[in-house]
Amino acid sequence: MATIDTHSTPPNSSSPAPDEHEIIFTSFGMFIIDEIHHLDGTSEYDVIGGAGTYAAYGARYFLPYPLSKGVGWFVDAGSDFPQAIKEELFSLQTTMIFREDQTRLTTRGWNGYGENEFREFRYTTPKKRIVMEDVMSTKLVESRTFHLICSPGRAQDLIEGIVQQRKSMKKDLPLPVIAWEPVPDLCTPEHLDACLAVLPMVNILTPNAAEAAAFFGLPEPCEKESLEAIGLRFLPFMGEDAAIVIRAGSHGCLILSQGHAPLWLEAYHTPFPDRVIDPTGAGNTFVGGLCTGYVLSNGDIIEASIYGNVAAGLSIEQVGLAKFTLPNDDGQPELWNGSRVMDRVKEYKARIGLSRIP
Repeated sequence: MATIDTHSTPPNSSSPAPDEHEIIFTSFGMFIIDEIHHLDGTSEYDVIGGAGTYAAYGARYFLPYPLSKGVGWFVDAGSDFPQAIKEELFSLQTTMIFREDQTRLTTRGWNGYGENEFREFRYTTPKKRIVMEDVMSTKLVESRTFHLICSPGRAQDLIEGIVQQRKSMKKDLPLPVIAWEPVPDLCTPEHLDACLAVLPMVNILTPNAAEAAAFFGLPEPCEKESLEAIGLRFLPFMGEDAAIVIRAGSHGCLILSQGHAPLWLEAYHTPFPDRVIDPTGAGNTFVGGLCTGYVLSNGDIIEASIYGNVAAGLSIEQVGLAKFTLPNDDGQPELWNGSRVMDRVKEYKARIGLSRIP
């Protein structure tokens, strides 16, 4: 496969602020309806889930209407799709590509949790993957950022397709920002070379700690210094303006970029772990917030990671997705879990010693 240079100019280095007519974030992740089984024996059913869904919510937190139209994602609904879920999704007022097919079942997943944040997952109905042709036929191809969660080979194919399609359009579109989550099952030494080969095309590499280590046949590191050493092994293969943001669960995230010392940002819920209810989807939600923060901050990876941590914090305060409260006529703004998201950003920044707001 030919390699396309997606780093000829720093992405978003001088981009204008987003407006309500452009797509800011698009996820190639799927929509799934989950059933979740906890260690204590309790279970929940018909829970909205999927990597694309959580990522879209992570982006949506920071884009109140009408900017919410800048969140692009896909929902494939089968004959068993609950009406209540459909209504909730449309209430977000995003650019959701909602596709109904009465000849199939909605993609569903089984999630089981064990000790030490162990998670087992399997599909219980056939999955419907988002492909390049789905995006090419919609406005989403113009998105400023893309979230990929896939194999190295598919990541390269998708990036090449996106860039080539945009070049063929007569709109002088800038290069998009690509955030790649390697698919967990293929984070193995056998796929390391393929991973390294695609990194020059990626702006933000964002595995979790276990996935990053698994590429080198190593267990998830217990010490921060060990994870830094692992992350730095990827960095030489990435572009000058690219970054690695490794999601480390309760330890927060690690930021690595060219010419800068490793930087850790604590998890949003570090001072109040009792508010953590269910970690499902936290990593995907992080990436949605990360990409949106990257655009809103004009390419500041630290600001972007703060948004990612705040987004992940919202996603784990309940089973399923954060509760959305619409604005009302009395001037109440959008609320997520009863709070203003930017208030959470300000509080988090003050706690970690950063006061700048983009």
